[in-house]
Amino acid sequence: MEQDEGGTRNLPRRHERYEGKGKDMRRGMVCGPRSLVSVVAALLVVAGWALGQPVPLQSSVFKYYVWGQIHAPGAYSLGASPDLMELLSAAGGPTEYADVKHIVLVRGTTQQRVSINLQKMLYSGQVVLLSPGDIVIVPNSAWYRVRDYLSITSTLVGFATLVVTLWYWKVL
Repeated sequence: MEQDEGGTRNLPRRHERYEGKGKDMRRGMVCGPRSLVSVVAALLVVAGWALGQPVPLQSSVFKYYVWGQIHAPGAYSLGASPDLMELLSAAGGPTEYADVKHIVLVRGTTQQRVSINLQKMLYSGQVVLLSPGDIVIVPNSAWYRVRDYLSITSTLVGFATLVVTLWYWKVL
């Protein structure tokens, strides 16, 4: 920095550069191999933070499947040994047409089928642990089937009424 006759200091202009002991005053950075290593190291630390934790060599996340009367059926990636309630909760829970007394669990490794009464399981405090690849099937309730049959029946009755009406008008 320069001083004028009055003793005041003049700040350097943008195009001026002060060199001395490896400092670039224009940018406020230390120039040299040591500072470059520090900058690269800082960038690597920031990049590592932005990318998150390093990925473990062995995956601790496994696939589990839930089908049927569930709000969001499909495949879910969960930890090593979740329980049935954790999977059903991840899938949004059973719908109002679900038969929670007759849930079927198909074991992924042995293909063994296990019938589960979810209502009884909740009241007793029982926990059903899942294994990787397990499939949970939540069937339709009896009311869902009745509603389905009533819908089909009302459609058939409406169609029959139309046919009879058209036939009646054609005959007259």
